[in-house]
Amino acid sequence: MSTINTMEELIQVLDEHPEWVEALRSRLLTRELLDLPHNFAMFVAEMREFKSEMREFKTQMDRFVAATNKRFDAVDDRLDGHDVMFRRITDDLGQLKGVHARNVALADAPIIARDLNLRRTKNLTQEELLDLIDAADTSGIHVGDLRSFRVADLIMEARAVDGTICYVAVEISYTANGRDTRRAIRNAKFIARFTGKRSFAVVSGLHRDDRIQDSIESGEVFWHQLTPEQLEAE
Repeated sequence: MSTINTMEELIQVLDEHPEWVEALRSRLLTRELLDLPHNFAMFVAEMREFKSEMREFKTQMDRFVAATNKRFDAVDDRLDGHDVMFRRITDDLGQLKGVHARNVALADAPIIARDLNLRRTKNLTQEELLDLIDAADTSGIHVGDLRSFRVADLIMEARAVDGTICYVAVEISYTANGRDTRRAIRNAKFIARFTGKRSFAVVSGLHRDDRIQDSIESGEVFWHQLTPEQLEAE
């Protein structure tokens, strides 16, 4: 057997005997390295299969999400419908409570006058309010304010202790707020302007907004408290 002294001679021998290359490889490489090409090929095949399965999974998930969104949209539509219905019921209930409070406060008209140290003589009808407006100088008054005045909750005529006639403008709500207060004060000013008589502004309700407290304490408007017992259904 000839002696191999250089790397070039080794390469030449291997080229001449390719079957020796595999034998040499098995001697030099570990089993893991020898199996690496095969294992890598299997890994590539498995990854291709995994990617295919993931594409199918994504397709199924997209369909599931679309179907779920459709069902949720249907639920949202139903909830929106219920919300609208609930708001309507709430609004209707608020109106009914307001009407009931108004009826109770109208029945309390003599008491409201007495609390102001007055004696009620009558509640002005809408026709009487219209006559007052027709006979008065309404220049500078917005037409919307006049329309609001003529449907005031209550304008009553009363007599003071000294016998003079005066008027009381009352705004009524289940919960009296700033809007009621402003309307009562405005209506009292209008009736004083139209009649030349002293007038009082009153707000009445079962509850009141804390933000009108300053107007009450200053005497700009008077507060008439309704009681829960008065508003109980018979």
